[in-house]
This record gives sequence, structure tokens and C-alpha cells, in this order.
Amino acid sequence: MSSVTNSVRLNATKKMCESLGINIVSYDTVKVWFRKFKPGDFDIEDEPRSGLPIEVDCDQLKQIIDEDRNVSTRTIALELDVCQKTIVNALKRIPR
Repeated sequence: MSSVTNSVRLNATKKMCESLGINIVSYDTVKVWFRKFKPGDFDIEDEPRSGLPIEVDCDQLKQIIDEDRNVSTRTIALELDVCQKTIVNALKRIPR
């Protein structure tokens, strides 16, 4: 059982939102912070991640969409051998 109760985390979330602004931080984010800070790790920077971010060739992505305007992101992801979220993010970057 966690030494920090849900009510403590919820109270911390409410106090931050009251003093900093509505919806400034989510309860889930506060849970992550409590978990991270418990062992004494107060570094607010993200840990380095292994590997480079996966990039999608936007020209290739456009070509796939031009061939079939109803193609799903899942189908594109399978075709390009990347995860679906990578395709969703790439679609946000290409001009319409």
C-alpha cells in the first residue's frame, strides 16, 4: 500500500489548481510526481530516452492518403512499420 493516500494527492492537485489556475495540473500528473519524488528524486527534467524518435516520410504518407482518402491510421502504420500514434502525430504536421 502506498504511504501517500489518494486523498493527499487529490488535495495537492486541488491546492495547485486553486493557487496557479484551474486545470493547471491533472490528478494523473500529480500521481506521477508523488511516485517520482518519493525516493528523493526531485529533478523535474525528463530522463534521457534511448534511440531517436521515429520519423515518417511525409511525402510517402501523403502518397498513401492520396491513393485512398479513407485509409485508416492503423493501416498506414502497418504499411510503414511504425506505431499508429506515430502516424497520428505525423498527420498533424503535414499541410492539408
